[in-house]
Amino acid sequence: MKETRQDRYCCSSPGQISEHDTKRFSHVLKQCSCFEGIPEHKYTPVLHCLHAKYKSFYKGNMILQASDRANFAGIVLSGTVELTLYSENGSQININHCSVGDMFGEDLACSDTRDSSMQIWAVTDCEILFLDLSSLFSIEHGTCPFKMKVSTNLLREFACKARFLNHKVRILAQKRLRDKVKVYLQMQKCSEKGFIELPFRRNDLAEFLCVDRSALSRELGRMQQEGILSFEGKYIQIHDKSFLQ
Repeated sequence: MKETRQDRYCCSSPGQISEHDTKRFSHVLKQCSCFEGIPEHKYTPVLHCLHAKYKSFYKGNMILQASDRANFAGIVLSGTVELTLYSENGSQININHCSVGDMFGEDLACSDTRDSSMQIWAVTDCEILFLDLSSLFSIEHGTCPFKMKVSTNLLREFACKARFLNHKVRILAQKRLRDKVKVYLQMQKCSEKGFIELPFRRNDLAEFLCVDRSALSRELGRMQQEGILSFEGKYIQIHDKSFLQ
């Protein structure tokens, strides 16, 4: 039977984190902002302090359904997940993709109101590390020497997410499709030779920009004819550097 986004069966039950698990995922935790400045040999006690649990999902599984209670934040250990909303007319709005090392759900996990307004699903087979951030506010764990460090890292992560959402609002505020594309490309890392690797497929990019896919393809085609950029698959090369200024 073909799996769908609504299929909520996952391939593993939540499991407690062992020393072996920590070593297996330490390379991911090193690149996760939440663990910045924490020595690798301290990962296991910090994860125990945060009541960390590991869970794996198949492609298409729903990780978090809209209106679900989000008590844990998640770190993507492998694969890719997508955060989406639905508008009042039922159309899907792509908020963001999270790949290896990215964190999601920390805003809900730290909020008094934890009913999710978005849904999170597995774009690929993926592994997620769930953290109970309420431990950071508990007196019981007040003696943990890295509690303040994790809290500081989370504050920095919130600031980065706020900047991202500001960029998203700026994209949506543009009236012209070309300007939406321009602002979006300004957000992406560009190599010295002008190459940008998009995290989305064309259809997902259209959802992210809240535009029609056919209209986006036509606009990109016109920009290519004008010598502004060229594209192949998920790669775009900017030929006119002034376009992004």
